[in-house]
Amino acid sequence: MDNTKAFTRLKEIIDRSQRFFLISHVYTDGDALGSIIAMYHYLTLLGKEVVATVPGKIPAKYTFLGHQEIINIRSAEATKQFIQSADVILILDISSLKRMDVWYDPVMQSKASKICIDHHPGGCSGVDFQIIDDRRIATTEILYQYFKANQIPITRPMGLALYTGILSDSGSFRFEGTSAFTLQMAGELAQLGIDPSEIFRYIFENSTKKQLKFWGHILTRLQSNGPVNWAIVPQQMLKDFDVTIEELNGLIDIIRRDATANVFIIFAENEKNEIMVGLRSRNGFNVGEIARHFGGGGHLHAAGFSSTNSMESVVTETLQMIEERIQNKGEI
Repeated sequence: MDNTKAFTRLKEIIDRSQRFFLISHVYTDGDALGSIIAMYHYLTLLGKEVVATVPGKIPAKYTFLGHQEIINIRSAEATKQFIQSADVILILDISSLKRMDVWYDPVMQSKASKICIDHHPGGCSGVDFQIIDDRRIATTEILYQYFKANQIPITRPMGLALYTGILSDSGSFRFEGTSAFTLQMAGELAQLGIDPSEIFRYIFENSTKKQLKFWGHILTRLQSNGPVNWAIVPQQMLKDFDVTIEELNGLIDIIRRDATANVFIIFAENEKNEIMVGLRSRNGFNVGEIARHFGGGGHLHAAGFSSTNSMESVVTETLQMIEERIQNKGEI
């Protein structure tokens, strides 16, 4: 896939526009934040007016990015007003437009040109222009390519954001999809004075004792059926341990260390009584298709969706679909 023409078109749109709204997904992560922050610095250096928002809370471990001075700094009403008057809305690393959560309706009702840049397949239908490249491990890889293709200097703040994106989504360069390009990009960004070991500690060694004890509690209740492992986290459990649903982030990567399984799932109930489902796999089992069936999105080996149905029904339906796929297609 050659994105040269798409990158040229994107630059033309940016050059002739002035007011930009940047947004990514709820339950944000390093790639979402890195994408927004890299584009924010780029656009502000061009003299553009930029407002950046993500739904919900931003995990404290990403404070090193300086997001508190960039993202969610306007009131909800002021943000809505800006969305309606924006020239361009950049939707970054979204996987499914519904993951804009409370901002979905204001964004989709805006007359602004809507551009989606993502490495998740199939999640941006309904926008005016999209750059989707599912070969890339992270959306920040696509942005890095855009900057390089247009000879745009990458400043250290931009580089820090881009590096955070690839480190986060590659699981510190361990996950499927990590490529020679990913490692080359990391090496070039490190030359900007970014300390890889320091960023690793921020992202992957930043848990609290309370969080680790919570993980341990869930791990003792891990359920299995052949090649499938799953954990159920009701809202009451989160309250009992005084943790947020965001503090589940990273647990599924512990669960996938089980060498005897190939599909890994966390079912977690948020404060709105929605069931958030995180899916991981290996050996070619396509959890992205599972997630898209239920209205979510993602990749071959990493995906997710949400549901307003009961925990019991979501667990049952998800496991049944996985079992049927294993039996009918002989996967795993």
